[in-house]
Amino acid sequence: MTNTNIPLDVLVVGGGMYVAGRGVSGADGTIMPALLEGRRAGKIGRIAVSTTRAETAAATAAQAQTLAEKMGVDGDCFSYPASGVNEQAFLAAVDEFKPEAVIVSVPDHLHADVSVPLIEQGLPCLVVKPMAGSLEDAKSMAVAADKAGVIAQVEFHKRLDESNRLLRDAIRGGQIGDPLYAVVEYSQRKIIPSEVFKSWAEHSNIFQYLGVHYVDLIQWMTDYSPVRVTAWGQKRFLAGLGIDTWDSMQVVIEWDTGDGGRFVSTHITNWIDPNNTSAMSDQKINVVGTKGRFQADQKNRGVQVVTDDQGVQDVNPYFTASWKDDLSGNRVFEGYGIKSVLRFVDDVLAVRAGNVTIAELEGSRPGFRACVVSTAVVEAARQSLENNSNPVEVSL
Repeated sequence: MTNTNIPLDVLVVGGGMYVAGRGVSGADGTIMPALLEGRRAGKIGRIAVSTTRAETAAATAAQAQTLAEKMGVDGDCFSYPASGVNEQAFLAAVDEFKPEAVIVSVPDHLHADVSVPLIEQGLPCLVVKPMAGSLEDAKSMAVAADKAGVIAQVEFHKRLDESNRLLRDAIRGGQIGDPLYAVVEYSQRKIIPSEVFKSWAEHSNIFQYLGVHYVDLIQWMTDYSPVRVTAWGQKRFLAGLGIDTWDSMQVVIEWDTGDGGRFVSTHITNWIDPNNTSAMSDQKINVVGTKGRFQADQKNRGVQVVTDDQGVQDVNPYFTASWKDDLSGNRVFEGYGIKSVLRFVDDVLAVRAGNVTIAELEGSRPGFRACVVSTAVVEAARQSLENNSNPVEVSL
């Protein structure tokens, strides 16, 4: 096997909440902590961040440097643009910084606009969920990746959540028999659409931004094909703030099981939970089969912190968590969010070294071609809402 220990130079396009915690008090994000852990492990070399505004890019780079000091690792981080405003700064960053891989964390509706030009330059690309804001965009991304022959993945980190991996085994191993139906409840605090994503929330909806996680999970767990979608939604709170998007959506998906049967999943989503609720996300899944059921309350993980300042907090120590290492005193980040980013890094290093092919990775990773399916479901849900909640056939 060829050595994969040559560090990878990575460009991050975007500087928001998921990158470095911008807009959420006390948050460090997930992408930057993961890359700095990768640097600690010798997998990541140079890091750069590109946004549309110089001050935002510089602030994100400064956050990375501050975080790196706490982690005891090198905090060097380049930022683009150097000055002013530039919607195409990521392309200038590619020319100057010359990355070997790119992570795209921009608003949903811009995923194709950013990722396709990068992929066309032969750069491996990881895009945060959802894959795209429209089926047309998702297909264009998949075509570009196929043509360029590069690794192109969607950062569906819930595939690495231990409880979801147990559920996948229970389904595929026949533990719960033939799956019949699933019920998903998933919500987030209203600060997300009303403040953190206020500038672009109207270009998305709660099912597209958040609910898509469980669409991808069901496809990944079962290999079923979605055939029909019916959606309902309510607009009251956010509309009152002048934000024209759905407060909540209820989506029913019919899946072809491949043997003439039907599996039905119901997805109940909202992003107007109270800001003082005990966790940023409230999430549950219940899958019922002919031999049993599998239930997971993925907010109440059994870890609760109560303080005068923060009140009651239900903590998920399995997503992106940090603590001080006893020996070094440095901050360490772990969790399935960190693993999801670093798995992409490992894949790029392995392909670059010739130890695995992209085709060999395809069946076990959230590649663009497979993830077009979840975007097709999201688009069908949008069309159903626009058509008086009539059922819409999923078009692939």
